[in-house]
Amino acid sequence: MTTATATRPGTQASPTRHALRVLLRAFRPLTTWFWVIVVVAAAAATPVVAAVTGEVEISLVGLARQGGIWVLFAMSIVLVAVHLSASVAAGMTRRTFARASLVAAGGTGLLWGVLLTVLVLVERAVHRALGWDTHLADALLPDPTSSVGLLLAELVPMHVVGAVTGLLVGVVYQRVGGWWGTLALPLTFLPLALVIGTDEAQVAFVPVEGVTPGAAVAVHVLGALLVTVAAAAAYTAVARTVVVRRTT
Repeated sequence: MTTATATRPGTQASPTRHALRVLLRAFRPLTTWFWVIVVVAAAAATPVVAAVTGEVEISLVGLARQGGIWVLFAMSIVLVAVHLSASVAAGMTRRTFARASLVAAGGTGLLWGVLLTVLVLVERAVHRALGWDTHLADALLPDPTSSVGLLLAELVPMHVVGAVTGLLVGVVYQRVGGWWGTLALPLTFLPLALVIGTDEAQVAFVPVEGVTPGAAVAVHVLGALLVTVAAAAAYTAVARTVVVRRTT
C-alpha cells in the first residue's frame, strides 16, 4: 500500500513571507550591534560629561537619532544592491521583493524609533533622579520630550522615512547605473530631505510664521506619512522595471 502525503493549503510560506524573513535577517545583526553600541557609549559618556560639566542636560542617547537615520538609509541601499538581483534571479518576482523590502525596511525603522524612545525615557528617569534636565539636541518638534507621544512623533517618522528613502535611492542606482543614479539624488533623496526640513519654523525648508506646536506636530507626522507613501510607491514602480542580467 502506498501512502501519499498531501501538502495542506496554507502550510507553505508565501513568497512575500519568505522574502520578508530573509530581508529581516539582513537587518538583525545591524540592529543588535547598533543599539548595543548606543547603550554602551551613552553609559560610558554620561559620567565623563557629568565630571567635566557638573551635570548632563541633553539626552546623550538621543544623539543616536542622526546615526540611526543614516545607518538605516545606507543599509537600505545595500539591501537593494545585494538582494534584488539575487532574489529575482532565483525566481522571486520584483513585486514580491519590493513589497517584502518595504515591510522589512519600514518595520525596522519603526522598531528603531521605538527603541530610541524607550532608551530616552529610561535616560530621562535617570537624569531626573540625579536632578538633571533631559532634552533632545536638534529636535524638530517643540519640546518633544514633554510626553511619550511627542517623543514618538519626533523619533519614529525620521527612522522610517530614512529607511524607505534608502530603498528608493538604491533601486534607482540599480535601474539606471552609477552616473544617472548619482545625478538623480536630488530627487531620490528628497523624501528624507523634506522631513528633515520640516519643523515649527519651516516646512520643507521654507520659513513659516505663526505655527502652533500642535500644528507643527501634525505637519511633521502627516507630512512624513505622505512622503513615505510617495517614496514607497516610487520605489515599487522603479523596482518592477529593474533589468536583472542572469549569468550562465
